[in-house]
Amino acid sequence: MSITINSHVDFNQIKGVIFDLDGTLANSNPNFEGLRAELGIKPGTDILSYVNSITEPTQAEQTHAIIKHYELESSHGATWIAGAQQLMAFLTSLHIPQAILTRNMPEAAHITLANLNLTVGTDFDPLLTRFDAKAKPHPEGVKRICEQWQIKPANILFIGDYLFDLQTAHNAGTKSILYTPSVIPDYADQADIVCQCYLALIDYLRAQLQT
Repeated sequence: MSITINSHVDFNQIKGVIFDLDGTLANSNPNFEGLRAELGIKPGTDILSYVNSITEPTQAEQTHAIIKHYELESSHGATWIAGAQQLMAFLTSLHIPQAILTRNMPEAAHITLANLNLTVGTDFDPLLTRFDAKAKPHPEGVKRICEQWQIKPANILFIGDYLFDLQTAHNAGTKSILYTPSVIPDYADQADIVCQCYLALIDYLRAQLQT
């Protein structure tokens, strides 16, 4: 099935949508396996937590440089994920505000957005990176967006492709959608909705508006 409902979300009550960027809107995820291997850390290790734990200045500087290289490399080749552009257009047609909250660095995020021809303030607003708010799964970014929009977290839908996105939604008190086009991960049950196809999601949400 393209859509799996773990917990009902009343789309009529959704007043704003927050997207993750890499792997959610754009094919731009860095090669995390290669990055962890180059850093000499175990698979699955939170890279940002690892780098923040480094106290030796030279090692910290070298690690930041490696991470920056991987993030910039992946952003330069960013392309739209199938159906994501249509989903954003659908939300725009309903006058639902959209934002992007990413763990990426600002420079890489802006390169990715340029490749997608998306503009902050026109297509969505705001864009928050890990330099603007505490990195996901901390809820600070969501809370800041809710304050800007003057919308309660319960009326926000958070869409992402990884565990941190679901944890962020839970920590902030928003609804969540996990986008996972192929393999369903073992943490998928933490999402309100599991989506393998954005076009199917649009049909599902549109049907709710007609009932």
